[in-house]
Amino acid sequence: MSDGAGGVGGSDGGSGGSSGADSAGTSAAADSLGSVAESVSESVAEAVGSALGAMADAVGLDEALGSVADALGVDAQDLQGLVGAALMGAITGGLPGAVAAVANAVIGGTVASAAHDAVDSMPAPMQSLAHQAVDALLGSVPGGFASASPQGVLGSLASGALTNGVGPSIGDLGEVARSMTGLADAARDVFGGVAAGNYADAVEAASAFEGVLGAQLAQGRGIAAQVSDAFGAGHDLHADGGLGAVGDAMEQLAVSAARLMASR
Repeated sequence: MSDGAGGVGGSDGGSGGSSGADSAGTSAAADSLGSVAESVSESVAEAVGSALGAMADAVGLDEALGSVADALGVDAQDLQGLVGAALMGAITGGLPGAVAAVANAVIGGTVASAAHDAVDSMPAPMQSLAHQAVDALLGSVPGGFASASPQGVLGSLASGALTNGVGPSIGDLGEVARSMTGLADAARDVFGGVAAGNYADAVEAASAFEGVLGAQLAQGRGIAAQVSDAFGAGHDLHADGGLGAVGDAMEQLAVSAARLMASR
């Protein structure tokens, strides 16, 4: 993934959101991202991060984001998508924080979408609760719902909102698209096995999906953080591999997203 960076351990193992608000209605959030990422100090970022974490624990993520949106003078809806996730990451960690947030959102949205696809292959009585379990986990990933479809992600990235208003190259967008496809394929293989399990009832099936998806999301967060650290340290970004099929695909997607954002 980067010079001198080690692998990330972990196990292998959506409903989509609208991309319109990200691509056309987030100019204020995008402006805030650029200024915050360049100027926020570590002490302020730490204080904001701690306050946001406490607020989210107390009143929930949606309420916390709404309060931050009010403070920044932007529409709360803007903070629900990929640009909003990047803005929140920038507030708490500068540009590397924005990179980590975007990578985490796209990884989370992609694996959750693969989980939903697998749930659809199960007997109808098993599906509803499993879909709810997947959505509940994805709801904890800022920008996750808006990142559950390649079209939504690529629309947000192509708008230039994460690259100082300049649209990224076709090559960078294509790399992200290929990486999303690779991760979706790897995750579907895992969730296909989960869907094929012999479950006593819908609760047991939902619990199985919850366990596997939860492990994947945790692994994705770790990989996104490590790629972000490499980005912040100025290392060349590349995928080291050795993390299993899903982990390797997550790493490649995180690297692709970071490279695109580095073009800003």
